[in-house]
Amino acid sequence: MAAMSDLSYDLVIIGGGPAGYVGAIRAAQLGARVAVVERDAWGGTCLNRGCIPSKALIHAVEALALAKEAKAFGIAFGEPTVNWEGLRDYKSRVVKQLRSGVETLLDGNKVTKLAGRGKLLGADEVQVTGEDGTQQVLRARKVLLATGAVPLIPPVPGLDACNVFTSDQAVDLPGPFESLVVVGAGAVGCEFAYIYSQLGTKVALFEMLPHVLPTEDADVADVLAKCLKRAGVKIFCEAKVLGVREVDGRKHVEYDCQGKCETVEADAVLLAVGRRAAIADIGLEEVGVETHRPGICVNERLETSVAGVYAAGDCLRGVGLAHLASHEAIAAVENALGEGGHVNYDCVPAAIYTHPEVASVGLTQTKAAEKGVDVTVGTFPFAANSRAVATRQREGLVKLIAEAATGRLLGASIVGPNASELIAEAALAIQLGAKAADLAETIHSHPTLSEAVHEAALDVLGRCLHMPPRKG
Repeated sequence: MAAMSDLSYDLVIIGGGPAGYVGAIRAAQLGARVAVVERDAWGGTCLNRGCIPSKALIHAVEALALAKEAKAFGIAFGEPTVNWEGLRDYKSRVVKQLRSGVETLLDGNKVTKLAGRGKLLGADEVQVTGEDGTQQVLRARKVLLATGAVPLIPPVPGLDACNVFTSDQAVDLPGPFESLVVVGAGAVGCEFAYIYSQLGTKVALFEMLPHVLPTEDADVADVLAKCLKRAGVKIFCEAKVLGVREVDGRKHVEYDCQGKCETVEADAVLLAVGRRAAIADIGLEEVGVETHRPGICVNERLETSVAGVYAAGDCLRGVGLAHLASHEAIAAVENALGEGGHVNYDCVPAAIYTHPEVASVGLTQTKAAEKGVDVTVGTFPFAANSRAVATRQREGLVKLIAEAATGRLLGASIVGPNASELIAEAALAIQLGAKAADLAETIHSHPTLSEAVHEAALDVLGRCLHMPPRKG
């Protein structure tokens, strides 16, 4: 191997988010000389404007909700109040701590950190432009594109006004508002509808498709919708926002709901209709990297149409799953450096941190039917789980999908307490090719929420213990 200059690397990564920094660490573990170019903040959207700050805010409002219902446990104290600036400060401290942790990890693995905008000049060259306009060109044996995604702004009139914001700004907790319209009832929309409703804001949640969380199991989505409504959120499904008008300082949101045009008033509008790949002006066209509507095209090795240039994470599809981005980056780096990486796309968990939480992995019952797979379904409600009852978290259920012929677990959907943690057991089972019987035969601690997963597995086999036998 020839000696390298100060600007020559085995791998140059554009983007320092969950794909970029994790890929850099893995490459360093494999002995590569690595540089990461980041134009904004280390940790990317997830750490700075997405997963982490929103979960900090959710934790705070959960504490508020718990304080309000403490009298049900026999505990009484004064009515809790909300300090909005204190919430923002708490969120910022969490983000700062974790961002510092990312930088420490990169430094500890001897990864070169470069602040600036990265752009491909060729299969083996990356230009870095700093904030002051200075430029340098890095030589790279391999390149990983990990530029992430940005909020999608729909072509709707009136979205350029004040107090119309996206999830990028929502984590800074604009407000307080008396009322808020949230456009889009996916994970981000539902999470912020929950946050603001708990802070006393009147929330109207709009979704173009038939139910909230349209990519999740319909039974699970229905449970969450009922809980959001109980918290005061007004939900409008099959509703398309047509425009936003400013009238006397208020937002007049015009929408079409099943052919009927209506208007709702609010103080502010949050756009949560999705994200798009951040691939503009990074040299793709000039170098010949193929793209399609979702993002950058890659093969099964995460390599683009240009040999030696790889891509991972949200820049492939616009969908924000930080853990998938990290695993794709690990696989891409291993492939680039001759190790043979792989991602199991049949086993990618997802979680929504509402109350109750929602989590899923693998196939839903609907997706299985679309694929023509004959399945057996097992369910178990948290209302029959002793830990859930003891902690007043009885809403929700566990739903397992198993292949009818073999009993192999194909999917799981959970809505209920700690769903984001409970889904890991099902994900591991799917990864290992386990059967529902394997979960049923695994001893689960009592009393735990995980017993609901155990009982759902028993239900697949027709042997549920803590629910009456099904009729017929």
